[in-house]
Amino acid sequence: MKKSTRIRSLLLVVSALLATIAIAGADELPPPDSKPLSSILKSVEGQELGIITDVDFDDSWWEIKVCKSSDCLKLYIDPKSGKEERRKTDNSDDELPPANTKPLSAIVQSLEDRNQGVITDVEFDEGLWEAELREGGKKSKLYIDPKTGETRG
Repeated sequence: MKKSTRIRSLLLVVSALLATIAIAGADELPPPDSKPLSSILKSVEGQELGIITDVDFDDSWWEIKVCKSSDCLKLYIDPKSGKEERRKTDNSDDELPPANTKPLSAIVQSLEDRNQGVITDVEFDEGLWEAELREGGKKSKLYIDPKTGETRG
């Protein structure tokens, strides 16, 4: 009897751990009634706080990193209202997009127009914008030229 109780207890613990891992690994998506990301980015660009280097949907917020040189701000934006809820300073060595590039809001707008999935992350890295999209439980990445807005393979 004691052995079967231990086995049941062990199975419960393992099940709880697996459920926790599954929840933690689940990709978070903006709510369906959110403002378009391109609209939120256009608003941030209009504030002239610096150059957007990273956008990530995490913990129910759009986290948008804006940098002037190595001085960066991380803005926490409500996805439904588009309003900034808080900000914090964030020193960074993030790569900045080159001068004379398309605004990120325009690049994201073109991705939204394609309806290839929900955008959850956009980051400037190695000379390209890298966008993560989710569609039907699948994740895909697109690499976008910052000057032309064209997708690269």
